[in-house]
Amino acid sequence: MKRIVCSILWFLWGCSCLLAQHRQLSPVVNVKGVFCKDYEEVKKGTPFVLQRVVKLKKVSTPQTPRTLAVLIVNGIQVGLSMDDIDVLSFQPEDKNSFWQSKQLSNGLISYYERKGYQEELRREQSQEANEYLRELEQSQLFYEDAAIEDYLQCLLLSIAPEQMAVAREVLPQVRVLKSSSPDMFMLSNNTLLVSTGMLATLDSEDELYAMLSREVAHYVLDHAIITVNKNVARARRAEFWGAVLDGLAAATEEILYERYDYYVPGLVFAANDVVQALVNESIINRMGLDYSVRQEEEADKVAMQFMELMGKDSRALVSALAKINAYYAPMEREKLPQYASLPDRLERMGEVKPLEEDRIYLKKTSGVVSYEAAQQDYNKDYKESRRIATKNIENGMACSDDYLMVARSIMKLSNTPESNEECLTYLEKADETSKTENLNICKMKILLLLRQNKQMDAMDLLHRYQDLLNAMFQQPHSEEDARWISAEHSWADKLLERICII
Repeated sequence: MKRIVCSILWFLWGCSCLLAQHRQLSPVVNVKGVFCKDYEEVKKGTPFVLQRVVKLKKVSTPQTPRTLAVLIVNGIQVGLSMDDIDVLSFQPEDKNSFWQSKQLSNGLISYYERKGYQEELRREQSQEANEYLRELEQSQLFYEDAAIEDYLQCLLLSIAPEQMAVAREVLPQVRVLKSSSPDMFMLSNNTLLVSTGMLATLDSEDELYAMLSREVAHYVLDHAIITVNKNVARARRAEFWGAVLDGLAAATEEILYERYDYYVPGLVFAANDVVQALVNESIINRMGLDYSVRQEEEADKVAMQFMELMGKDSRALVSALAKINAYYAPMEREKLPQYASLPDRLERMGEVKPLEEDRIYLKKTSGVVSYEAAQQDYNKDYKESRRIATKNIENGMACSDDYLMVARSIMKLSNTPESNEECLTYLEKADETSKTENLNICKMKILLLLRQNKQMDAMDLLHRYQDLLNAMFQQPHSEEDARWISAEHSWADKLLERICII
């Protein structure tokens, strides 16, 4: 019966009698393709153009499909039930038609027909995303670098569609999050959060492009809203954010009076406790970002298809995910549910082939790598700090701070004649690379000389260190800088007294 009705509709849609009796469910998209099997009077391989999706206001029988795809086939406008969309094989030619075809073929239209578009839930999710961004801003968890943000923004704009097959705005904005974990999240207010850890973990633009494509896939296929609908047990909004803010206050209080001896003018590092208070499983669940295994696999597949369409190396996704998996491998997977499926997904994807070195990407992100090394040093993970700084050194992209971070990690973890000599080598390299005389290098050399029982040399360098502090005080500086200078002067004076007594 259904087949007879569809056959009748097929011809009726060539006439004008139905054209006035419908409600448009999608904008005009004009996605091309071919029939992948015989259907009614149309043979397999026949080309089509899908113009839009409509819902009939009136139907003649209960069996008549209400939601139809409007196609142009052999120059004739016809209607195809969305229940039979699998007879079509889309052949997108650009990014817009690619993402539109994925929405049309993944059951989203039918999902919205059953659930509605859920405007109220979307407004709530967008409001919560805005509130979340405000908390990140107030906690100084954004890495501010206009060049890096613009680089990411341009890449994202080259991936995200300007128009989708359903009425959703796509105005993506990128913010870089101070977090050492390699993460990337598209929030419901169209803000994409990319962590400094992600940029430091990846080694090529193709890998970054692949991960961005995955997030766009999650967003276009509306995985977050679908997941939120499944997360039935949700705390009331005020209670949830109250608990988050309590955790943030406790984390901030712990580090409030901690003094850090490594000086970087104007740069604020992120304490692990603060990051964990605002980037955690409960918030990910609240935002609907705890995707199912099926959704993760769908995003993998779609991202690889998109990269092939755009002429990119689709295996870059496997390479990127393998590096992310290596980062999380030592951690307990049950505490990281969003990454629990990653090993199995990688196994199904096949062998990881190393990509060629992307020198341009490594140069663009070398500043983020240096920041990540310093942040790990700030959080007292000296082994990780050395590993990250060594990445820049081995790639020939190192700045003075990279050599300094390696020297600091050596001093923090070892005290032998051999390690002290190695430390001095890195400090000398840092000195050579630095464009100006560096307070941090000078201070570390003082400490190293004291380790080697070279008190007289240490005294000479302490006087030089105080001269540098005085020069810094003569320059424009903040109140915080002034307090730091005063504390360092006091440290140097006391150390000079102790050396003189000895």
